[in-house]
Amino acid sequence: MHIVTLGSGTGQATLLRGLREHPCEVTAIVGVTDNGGHSGHLRRLLHIPQVGDTRQCLSALADSDSLWSRLLQHRFAASDLDGVSVGNLILAALASEHGSLNTAAAEIRQAAGFAQRVLPVSDGDTQIGAELDNGRLVGEWQIMQRRPLSPVKRLFLQPPTPAHAAVTEAIAAADLLVICAGSLLTGVISVLLHPGVKKALSRSRAPIVHVLNLMTQPGQTDGYTARQHLTTLQPYLGRPVDAVLVNNVPLPPDLLRLYEPQGARPVVNDLTPADACLIAADLVEHPDPETLRAYTRPQASGMHVGMHLIRHDAHKLSARVMALTGRFRP
Repeated sequence: MHIVTLGSGTGQATLLRGLREHPCEVTAIVGVTDNGGHSGHLRRLLHIPQVGDTRQCLSALADSDSLWSRLLQHRFAASDLDGVSVGNLILAALASEHGSLNTAAAEIRQAAGFAQRVLPVSDGDTQIGAELDNGRLVGEWQIMQRRPLSPVKRLFLQPPTPAHAAVTEAIAAADLLVICAGSLLTGVISVLLHPGVKKALSRSRAPIVHVLNLMTQPGQTDGYTARQHLTTLQPYLGRPVDAVLVNNVPLPPDLLRLYEPQGARPVVNDLTPADACLIAADLVEHPDPETLRAYTRPQASGMHVGMHLIRHDAHKLSARVMALTGRFRP
């Protein structure tokens, strides 16, 4: 069973951390357009694809007690190095040496010794942009910080950067395709915008499963219900979603209070069987204090970092995905 995940950042890494415990072949197709945090800083300095999401996915697949896991996850938290990720620096160095982020990711995978593949969707340095309904063209951070919240008419890449050949080959060989949770407009959809991805998805016979976000995201999905998430996503997929995984238990109230000042709210599920095969289950992680401290990233001046405290549980989520492989097996 070959499972191909598409996404960016924390949501995809969480699923991969769970899938590594199951007997399946896994390929992660990862976004490269994010401009936030330390990897965004490296993009501006080195003119390379975004490395942070690829680093997260590699880290999720490495043995947790290995040297590579520690290196990929380590961030400095002092002085001029505050917020600097060692893993990002390693990937940036290898990508600059080879002229390819895909080659850099493959070298780390080989050195770390795991079987699952991590494929940055493209080796190109490209940015995501949006056309608003008033005709204004804006970039990633303008999308999230725009006021008033003018509706987004369309999303695009500037410049258009084709997907790596290995990406379209992986989609063609997939038995199950999973669209991961994450920033819907600037993360998840950005992966689908690379020329070649939408065509490969439309040609694939593999079912598409979408992991619905737990929370709305200010500037991207303010007030969005589950159905609004799905109707925003589907035009960029080129085909309907076959199943949606939705959390159906309350989120941790102490963590919800931390999100209130941002205006983020739990996503309300208004989907019906007419929309897609609906899988509703307890998918939420309840982190202990030590884990929460690890989720709180150092943030230096000029490094925009979102809050990622409410997450899917890697074990619960991966178990539900694996159960779907049996449901959709030919």
